[in-house]
Amino acid sequence: DIWHRTVGLPLDRIQRRSAKDNYWSMGVPGPGGPCSEIYYDRGPEHGIEGGPEADEDRYLEVWNLVFMQDELSAVRSKMDFDIRQPLPAKNIDTGMGLERMATILQGVDNLYEIDTTRGILDRACELSGARYGANERDDVALRVVADHARTCVFLIGDGVIPGNEGRGYVLRRIMRRTIRMMRLLGAHEPTMLDLVDASVLTMAPQYPELNDEVGRIRQIAVGEEAAFLQTLRTGTTIFDTAVAGVRSTGGSQLSGDEAFALHDTYGFPFDLTLEMASEQGLSVDEDGFRRLMQQQRARQASRAARPSRPAAGCL
Repeated sequence: DIWHRTVGLPLDRIQRRSAKDNYWSMGVPGPGGPCSEIYYDRGPEHGIEGGPEADEDRYLEVWNLVFMQDELSAVRSKMDFDIRQPLPAKNIDTGMGLERMATILQGVDNLYEIDTTRGILDRACELSGARYGANERDDVALRVVADHARTCVFLIGDGVIPGNEGRGYVLRRIMRRTIRMMRLLGAHEPTMLDLVDASVLTMAPQYPELNDEVGRIRQIAVGEEAAFLQTLRTGTTIFDTAVAGVRSTGGSQLSGDEAFALHDTYGFPFDLTLEMASEQGLSVDEDGFRRLMQQQRARQASRAARPSRPAAGCL
């Protein structure tokens, strides 16, 4: 009644949802709390009546308010968590989805088609020969490329370098996924330089600092792509052979030994093995892979701990 009197929103437009939708946490112990979301009705041409409970394609979330009031001690899932105690300083975390609002104002179907993303997506189409809207598989890949390429540009612009740890590893994974998606779409030549330039072209009017960093961004992106393409060519051949072996025996899982060999001998990223296996309808023995990785680390630690022997003839 207070909401109705102060905001004027009809009560039949308010829906109570479960903790799965209306409780926010980071997925680990820490702060959390119930949330209130504001949706925009895009109209009957976008789906059925009934609010976000019925159709989240028609009803697009544009605003979120999280009432931070709990300290969580354990989080097992979105619906299953333990609250240790109230937060000593409660607060409200609120934010509008800027690109979702742009989606509405520009009259497009999703945030990948707004002006600051569509330019990158269209360039990916030109480079790969794919046509946006032709089929769902290619559409998903093109959206991934548009999103990831832009993300790579901003990360490198902020000083992140591709690596094997921390944020550098996040950048490397995002960039490798972009490169592989472009190859799946039909681009067999390097594409990161063109995707970097398309991203800077669309985003620099809002973030002019990208113009100052574009030379360094290009250099890092092109170098990482060249190294990964070599790994991809070799690793994909070995991966395909392993998949054929599994299928010939009627199996459905790549062994931990095969995944480890791809990683250790050919430098093939394990997360890429997981993704490619899933695309083939196969699983991977993750426990076996991690056990072999642990054994390798133990051997390396043991060798590093051995005292060095003096060179022959030294006094």
